[in-house]
Amino acid sequence: MPDVPSAGQLALIFAAIAVFVVGEGLSLMRLRTERVAAAERDISGRRSENLRVLSKTCMSVGVLLCVGVLAWHGFARGTWRPLEDNFEALVSLAFLLTLFIAYTQRTHPLRGLDWFMMPIVVLLLLLAAVFGKTKPHAYLDTTWSLVHVSASFGGFVLFAIAGSVGGLYLYVNRRLRSKRLVPGQGFGSLERLEHLTLVSVTLGFALLTIGLITGLVRVLEPHGRNSLGPEWYRNPKVWLTFIAWCVYALVLHSPINPAFRGKRMAFLSVVGFVLMIGTFVAVQFMPGR
Repeated sequence: MPDVPSAGQLALIFAAIAVFVVGEGLSLMRLRTERVAAAERDISGRRSENLRVLSKTCMSVGVLLCVGVLAWHGFARGTWRPLEDNFEALVSLAFLLTLFIAYTQRTHPLRGLDWFMMPIVVLLLLLAAVFGKTKPHAYLDTTWSLVHVSASFGGFVLFAIAGSVGGLYLYVNRRLRSKRLVPGQGFGSLERLEHLTLVSVTLGFALLTIGLITGLVRVLEPHGRNSLGPEWYRNPKVWLTFIAWCVYALVLHSPINPAFRGKRMAFLSVVGFVLMIGTFVAVQFMPGR
């Protein structure tokens, strides 16, 4: 039986959420500041730089709080195996996404990525706080389940990246089509955003396929603990996962089918990730049994 997060752990979760929200607000304020500076021909950029530093500081503090929650929860359970229960898994997903943002902005800056990815991080932390307290359940019981959960969660992280980059693609494309100059530097070209989306979907699709196959084997196991019964195909999480798989299969055809390139590929990556969010919520309400 998984350990229910303590009041202290939940307090750290909500503190991390607050810090991330403040950092996101500072990042958006920086955009407004640059617009005003450009209109007034102010090239000093001092206020914009201060906002950038404060936003990065908030992200660093939020990451440390997530690490603290994971360490505290692992110590309370007496084991450091990752992804053992839904609380730890959701916090770990949020942590991995913040690490991706930090890594990308440090090595190959992509302006605006946090605007689309940070709401996902906040949502995952909220889901961890709610479901970890009200519907705690374990994920790992066998090596087979470890493969299934690891592949599914790895695919989720990659699809979150694809959905965020796809949203950024649509934003940048709209501004370019309206002939509004994008303030500041580092938003990335449409070609780079499309490439990053396709790479993320390709890797995520492979992991999702592994997750589907291993999950199907567990569901059909006659005496398995996670069997959903003879009408497993009616389960919402099965349908949502299958539909998401089909959506991402269409995205993968974009290199050979121009009809799915550009805006359509970006839009489908966003739709697919919304379906993945729905799948994860369904899993919390209807865990395999």
